[in-house]
Amino acid sequence: MSRTMAAFVIFIGLVATAIFLVLILLCSPDFPEVTLASLTVTKFNSTGGDHISGHWNLQFQVLNPNLETDFFYEDFCCSVYHGKNLLASTVFPRFVQKARETTPINVTVYLTQETSAIGIGNDLTNNDFAEFDVKLTTIIKWSVLSLSSDITISCDDVAVGLLHTVGGHGKMIGPARKCKVS
Repeated sequence: MSRTMAAFVIFIGLVATAIFLVLILLCSPDFPEVTLASLTVTKFNSTGGDHISGHWNLQFQVLNPNLETDFFYEDFCCSVYHGKNLLASTVFPRFVQKARETTPINVTVYLTQETSAIGIGNDLTNNDFAEFDVKLTTIIKWSVLSLSSDITISCDDVAVGLLHTVGGHGKMIGPARKCKVS
């Protein structure tokens, strides 16, 4: 093969690669928009100190903002934290979300009597609320070239008013809030 022909083949290969990369970038969908619509607590118990139990009931609204791209979600892992301390996690099963569709996700995270939330005793003694962080993690797949992405959805510093009597309850303080998707 002549030098001119080899240079031409390399040039065509570079152009094809550049076009492929531009198509991938242009075809990459927008990530979902996630809102924590509500957080309620039932059967809440604070045994004094830093041990708590109860059922954290979370309701999310997940919007696929894309006009033509469907999302295929793997199982969601939903975790509740107090500070940097993981309290408990649960899994929401996989599902498919059509373009421009809003999907509700309702999940309950169960905290047992052995759950330790360091510092929550002070929070509840000084206030009638405590702040929690909620994280969702999943893998999203979409049909363009069978691509996928790991995403983490964070709803940080969610103030939850808690009635700390035996079998107490609580709820998120304030309106629904947008979560950060990364």
